[in-house]
Amino acid sequence: MSSINKNEYQRNESLSSGDEDDEENFIDDEQDEEEINVLEQVQGLFSSDVFPNVVDMFRAYQTQFDLIDFLKKHQIQSQYDYIRLINYIRSEKPSIDNLKQLKSSPSPPWADERYFETVIDNDPALQFDIEEDLNQLGELTIVTNGQDKDELKKAKERIRQLEEMVATLKSMTSRLLDDQSSNDTTTKPKMKTQNDVQDDGYFATYNHYDIHKEMLQDTVRTESYLECIKSNVDMFRNKIVLDVGCGTGILSMACLKYGQAKMVIAVDMSDMIYDAMAIAKENNIDESKLIFVHGRIEDVTLPVDKVDIIISEWMGYFLLFECMLESIIFARNQYLDKENGLVLPDDFSISMAGFHSDSLYHEHVGYWSNVYDFEMNTVAKNILADGHVMIVPAEDIVTSDCCIKNLDAYTCSNEDISFTHPFTLQVMKSGSISGFVCHFDVNFSKNLIQKVHFSTSPRSPSTHWKQTVFFLPRLYNVEEGEDIQGKLICQRNPHEKRGLIIHIHVFDSKFKFYLE
Repeated sequence: MSSINKNEYQRNESLSSGDEDDEENFIDDEQDEEEINVLEQVQGLFSSDVFPNVVDMFRAYQTQFDLIDFLKKHQIQSQYDYIRLINYIRSEKPSIDNLKQLKSSPSPPWADERYFETVIDNDPALQFDIEEDLNQLGELTIVTNGQDKDELKKAKERIRQLEEMVATLKSMTSRLLDDQSSNDTTTKPKMKTQNDVQDDGYFATYNHYDIHKEMLQDTVRTESYLECIKSNVDMFRNKIVLDVGCGTGILSMACLKYGQAKMVIAVDMSDMIYDAMAIAKENNIDESKLIFVHGRIEDVTLPVDKVDIIISEWMGYFLLFECMLESIIFARNQYLDKENGLVLPDDFSISMAGFHSDSLYHEHVGYWSNVYDFEMNTVAKNILADGHVMIVPAEDIVTSDCCIKNLDAYTCSNEDISFTHPFTLQVMKSGSISGFVCHFDVNFSKNLIQKVHFSTSPRSPSTHWKQTVFFLPRLYNVEEGEDIQGKLICQRNPHEKRGLIIHIHVFDSKFKFYLE
């Protein structure tokens, strides 16, 4: 899609007052140009049919979709709202019946400012002036007053500003393609690697609202970040903050509203960033203080050389799944003030324990041994090869915890994603072990006035991360006081950029699990 061309909607009102004949000729030429625009061939709003001109298109739809009735019903009296309506129809493709069923509302579905972005370049339907061209439809007219014209003038100015914003975004994202040698004389598209393709799929999952709702409704997660900001205002005040993977922009806005930051740069590769822009505007956030950048932190160029604080909610299941830690490390090395910079959160640990649950084991493994009198152990074998994300009740934990990984955001490297660590788990009650459960802890600690901690442990309030469970192929009997010794190996999946392979050596056996 292309941005709206301001020349399509903004007329030149600064006519020379020195020559009335030239002025009249100018007006005549302008009217001729507008009439030609309106009479150009146009693609139908509700079909792929091509109409000779916009007037004929609206007349053809008039029995089913009366434009003037619709405009009156929804109080669309300015070109500003009309443009968004047309782009909404082009983009979302609602049926005529769906449009007719819409009730008048102060916030109609086309109210979002993203509908200033055109779907069809030089769309004649957008050049149809509802103040001047409606008379070509016969008796259809809209009465506007002086206030409406003032609003239209303001709307056109806002369109111009939005065009500039879109142009800026395009300029920033175009840098992704400017990786050619200065000696190249031809432009060649960058070939996507397998990692690029996998990244596209990964970031696309964050285009959906449900995943953001799930994270926002995780009060342990969200309130911990907000508490850190609110309780450490002196650390944020007048500082430049980089929010890596900003999502809805809630942390960015909080840094400005509660932390009194000087500026926040919010970076996100998913298209959710466009919603974040609208959310920031909805909350009257100063646009000069909140800068959105669409792209991977590794690929974009920030408007500053250094930042004072990096804040990010990058953690995945098992802490390291999705490997977004690499992006934080890149941002830290590239942009963070080396002497006084803060990374939030900054201290992490992964722990494991043994557990047993008859219900969980049967639900995920045992069930497949008899499905309506059919054995489906083939499925069970595949399930046993995966790590599972689920809530494990605290009462099902049968051993002590053992920390298998510590991570310092100031010193860690990409190599920390792969590690090997021995473990010793003390059995707290006799019985069986059906698998191992892993959780992680998060700390906002270094150089902060008020430290904040949260955990994804089964013994703590539940989070959207839940716990990561590795089922064993059979139950193992254990006795209270016994030490279970073994080794856990975490490796990057060579075939899945953001996936992990977990090996657990225990009970004189070796088990292999995939997190993907």
